[in-house]
Amino acid sequence: MGGTMEEFEKTLSRQQAAIEAERCLYCYDAPCQAKCPAHVPVPEFIQSIRSGNLHGARTLLQTSHPFIETCGRICPEEAFCQSVCTRSKIDAPLRIRELHRFVTDSTDPSDRMELPETTLGRVAIIGAGPAGLACARELRVRGFSCDVFEARQVGGVPSQEVSTHRYPREVDEREVHFLTSTFAAHVCTERVADLKPLAADYDAVFVATGLPFESDMNVEGTQLVGVHQARELLRKMKSGAISGAGNRVGVIGGGNVAIEVASMLREEDPTRDVTVVYRRSIKELKAFKKEIEEATALGVTYQFLAIPDKVVGSHRVEGLQVTQAHLCEEDESGRCRSEPLPGSSFTIPLDTVVVAIGQRIDQGVFPGLARSDSGLISVGENMQTSMPGVYAGGDAVHGAQTVVEAVRDGKKAAEQIAAFVAGGK
Repeated sequence: MGGTMEEFEKTLSRQQAAIEAERCLYCYDAPCQAKCPAHVPVPEFIQSIRSGNLHGARTLLQTSHPFIETCGRICPEEAFCQSVCTRSKIDAPLRIRELHRFVTDSTDPSDRMELPETTLGRVAIIGAGPAGLACARELRVRGFSCDVFEARQVGGVPSQEVSTHRYPREVDEREVHFLTSTFAAHVCTERVADLKPLAADYDAVFVATGLPFESDMNVEGTQLVGVHQARELLRKMKSGAISGAGNRVGVIGGGNVAIEVASMLREEDPTRDVTVVYRRSIKELKAFKKEIEEATALGVTYQFLAIPDKVVGSHRVEGLQVTQAHLCEEDESGRCRSEPLPGSSFTIPLDTVVVAIGQRIDQGVFPGLARSDSGLISVGENMQTSMPGVYAGGDAVHGAQTVVEAVRDGKKAAEQIAAFVAGGK
């Protein structure tokens, strides 16, 4: 791996982008922009493409969104802007994300920004993923000084866990370097467990720590050699290290993490058999359509309606025993519940099992913050926690989100923090 793989998707050519931009209807109510969590001015940047002003298009993107190169590649447009494109009523929706990427790939990133003096206050931001860095950027352009605390790698999930096939390392490093060097006064590589010292030293605190831990699979055999947690394996492969997976891999789960790790394992070794094992049908897969299509194109296969019973083996993984399932009524998530069919157990021969069944927050930090039943941080409409002056957003509040949703939280938190600090002075 090591970032040398060719990207799965190619950038639009100038001719392709011009033709696609001509298809835009420039709707007066811009449903695409309203649907975007970051409120990217879609009609305006497409109009700039149409007129040949690519620098202007990039400026429009940068004004609304700090992670423009990231989202130009990995934003799930089918869940946001493209899902409400009026053009789909005529023929097909605009390829909005691809036009977005065309702009960022066709223009040079600007490292020069005129920023005001940092006279409005000091803010501590815990977590240097999309939500944290988006908040830092918004606060800095308003005139705040921001110190960012990050115990892991700066950049969050995109930097650590998204395949280089979709998100090249050089793109990630360029964007993260620009954001941290321009908008963060200091990046502190330390773990923060207690908020009280920071709350006393800073005018406000924003918590955007994400979901650092993975959910465990409560079945027999998970201690065997050859059982891996998905995100840990993703971080290992993204760093350039060899995964150590065998030739017959089963990935348990149906979300974006499961599909991502399955794709990366196939990228690492195209001769390897990689099967996603999921307890529901293809219709209930939580992963985004584009990621499923890319994984399938890479040769990932699927075992649907299979409930894991135990990992089989004496010392190393030899297989995964599953029970066939049938679908019943919908559960609280809106998906059909799967129930085992008696007497239908069988074993899938495997030498590696990867568990990708969910993520969870670190509940051993930040004592005193109110939390939901699932352990997520509770906030009010203004994103303030139960501790005055301490705000929170991103995955730590909502559960797993997309980059653009995390950006929305970072921008909103910055607005609320600015109002809080101004009200106290």
